[in-house]
Amino acid sequence: MAAQTPLAPRRQAAPTSRRRVSSRSALASFAHSVSPGLRPVLREAEGMGLRGDTAAALDLLVRTAAALPADALDDDRVAIGELAVVVSAWGSELLDAHPFLEALAEQVGSPDARGALLFTRGRAGTAAETPDILMRALSEFRLAGDLRGQAVTLGELCWPREDGLSGDYRVTVGREGLALARRTKDPWAIAFCAGRLAGCETYLDRPEALEHWRDAAEVLPSSPDAVTAEIASLNQFNWAHTAYGHGDYALAARVAREGKLLAHGTTWARKFAAVEALVQWRTGDLDAAVASARSARLGRPQMATGMAGIVLGAVALEREGRPDPKVLDDSLGHIEFDEQMLWLALSVRAAHRVARREPAPLRDVDKALDTAAGMGVRFGWEDLVLVMAQEDPERARTALETMAPLWPTNPRGTAVRLAVEGLVRGSGGHGLLLEAAERFAALPEPVTVGRLLHAAAGVAPDMATGNALRRRAIDLFQAHGAERSMAAVLRDRSLHRGHDLPSVPASQRLVSTAGLTTREREVATLAAQGYTAQEIADELHISIGTARNHVLRVREKFGGVPKRKLAQMLAEGA
Repeated sequence: MAAQTPLAPRRQAAPTSRRRVSSRSALASFAHSVSPGLRPVLREAEGMGLRGDTAAALDLLVRTAAALPADALDDDRVAIGELAVVVSAWGSELLDAHPFLEALAEQVGSPDARGALLFTRGRAGTAAETPDILMRALSEFRLAGDLRGQAVTLGELCWPREDGLSGDYRVTVGREGLALARRTKDPWAIAFCAGRLAGCETYLDRPEALEHWRDAAEVLPSSPDAVTAEIASLNQFNWAHTAYGHGDYALAARVAREGKLLAHGTTWARKFAAVEALVQWRTGDLDAAVASARSARLGRPQMATGMAGIVLGAVALEREGRPDPKVLDDSLGHIEFDEQMLWLALSVRAAHRVARREPAPLRDVDKALDTAAGMGVRFGWEDLVLVMAQEDPERARTALETMAPLWPTNPRGTAVRLAVEGLVRGSGGHGLLLEAAERFAALPEPVTVGRLLHAAAGVAPDMATGNALRRRAIDLFQAHGAERSMAAVLRDRSLHRGHDLPSVPASQRLVSTAGLTTREREVATLAAQGYTAQEIADELHISIGTARNHVLRVREKFGGVPKRKLAQMLAEGA
């Protein structure tokens, strides 16, 4: 889930698209009496941010704050600080906001203004320092008797982060904040606190989270001012995000479509497009997923860029013989504030490393799981254990035991757990794998179903059952363009060969080391150079029978191609 991110301006060209700029005070603001001379400056900065030139907007706000006279209204400084953090979130800039907001807080005279600026700083701070800053804000709001300020500060304390606070404490604080917000009847405060509580419930895998996201998203009017719309869009986005994580793909797609229609500025429109790409990838519409991901990447790098990079990396793994890991690696820097997306990216990257036969392909997985366990998070990390179970079942068995107390019980989390348990049980996991496949089919997640059917085929009670499962897997992969997964089944030595089998996809046919052992790669390299079986045996100091067996296995892993074509295919893939 996405949280507000801190601010650091850098220059870039402003896009030409135009967006509506609000002409009235923001519902979200604690500044009620902004000086008439400051209002056009705020509107100008807001307009720059909505058009995508966030660095120029931040420069303008910082310069304006520095030029304020000593006796300026407290509300002027509050309004500048609030807008600076919101504009930074639109562009995913990283400005060291702490000195700027702290200086503004020291310059104001009233406790409610200090509370507002400390609250704003707390939202832009690091996880470790945020609780202390928010407690300072809460003290100022209590001194001022500001119930609205107290409510949203408690709401922000509720948001899940690595700050050492327990989940139960967060829920208690979040409920207290929402109750205060409802007493004020302030729509922005209610939406803010409801969204923060829903986020906490999501990470704790509380069943009411999806319903509370809906409530949070529907509190505000459909076209509020642009600053208030930040929370409206954030709640809508996290609602879609949570539905996606639960495997409720129809709901996620609908909420993302609605979010794009209501979004203020290109930043949120791109984030909703990225959610659509994630849903399309998971539901097997890989062509649409690529199109949506490319749309989400249009413009300056930001969180949507990272989310889209995950999708492009996952699809490339299926459809390219040698997928370039760069787009996936680059995505990590844009999603570091969203643990759910970061963990998903790491799981896809681990799958890339396995496909490339890198040493220690799971090297980031244990650390990520430790982070999730340390946060007490019950949502978003499951795919890390799934990819571990596919590559290293024994290691996954330990991870399963460690993470069992935190394992999510939402529909997709339950399906992943069944899959992991089936994979780590080896020959005894056939029934669990089939049950997991059925659950994934209900979501639907067809490519994952195919992989589980293939895994179940490997531990099937008899050859006929195994081959029937492999055929079903091939049909799913072929229907959804999952070429690497289909090639893996076609290279399965236990697959009964028949004339009706499809060929290994061209993208996978040209990969000379696809699925080969070290010795098989050596044989393949010599075969590509035209060596006979006897010459291969002489070169590698093995028997001719062993050489022939290796050649046969290499041929099978390339779809049972005739020997006369093997050298040509391997040469083309070299």
